[in-house]
Amino acid sequence: MSKYKPRTVKHPVRLQKSDSHKIVYRTIREIQQLKNSSQIGTATINKQSVMVRKQGMYWAVV
Repeated sequence: MSKYKPRTVKHPVRLQKSDSHKIVYRTIREIQQLKNSSQIGTATINKQSVMVRKQGMYWAVV
């Protein structure tokens, strides 16, 4: 009997390099709610773990 795994939800993460915007879909882990009602978590982008913060519909790299 196989163990049930919840499906991974990928969120849109907005990357900003100089003047170009790129949106990638990544799994956000360790989501925490801060006191000032913003959410923060970690995502793996290019095999590196980066901190991301919720901004409207998207998550942005901090």
